[in-house]
Amino acid sequence: MLHFLTLTYQAEPDVMAARKVSHVTWLREQLDAGRVIIAGPLSEAAGGVIVTADLSEEQVDALIATDPWIDAGLVTYDRVGFDGRYLTPGLFTKPVNDDSVTLINVALTKDPDVSIDMLSEAVEYVAAAAEGFRGSRLLASVQDDTVINLAHWDSETQFNAIFDDPDFTSRYAAFAETTESSRYRLYRTQRVISPAR
Repeated sequence: MLHFLTLTYQAEPDVMAARKVSHVTWLREQLDAGRVIIAGPLSEAAGGVIVTADLSEEQVDALIATDPWIDAGLVTYDRVGFDGRYLTPGLFTKPVNDDSVTLINVALTKDPDVSIDMLSEAVEYVAAAAEGFRGSRLLASVQDDTVINLAHWDSETQFNAIFDDPDFTSRYAAFAETTESSRYRLYRTQRVISPAR
């Protein structure tokens, strides 16, 4: 379950600003650990918002308890949990150490528009038919010579299962014919590094 956390400031803006460094340090630790997806202020005087990764109620309780602003009595938290089943492709919602895999398929092509169209047919089929598919983002290089499929799967096993489906493999073969070469690899997140600001 994802959680939408609303922080309400309990002190004047100058007090909040004076204690900002410790909170931002804590927040970056949570981003880098994959426990928080996005966060930011509502306004200087009002509070902020944090959207967690897919965490249990207990994990969210533990997360909130470690915020140095809580210990100092500077904020209160309200929360709403929700099933984040509809995600934009490329958004990671699981903490770093789960079974999910990221596909990166890089293909050289002389006609990226045609290659993207053919790849779209294969990926749209997967989106409708495959278990464990989380979404895909198709990219074309600004140099017009490469297309990339950046896709997320619940597991390597579920990804591999698509190659047993002739309806997928025929679509993928049609895409491959539009490329000079194509190579994919599966990856697991090893480390997350958020902006240091």
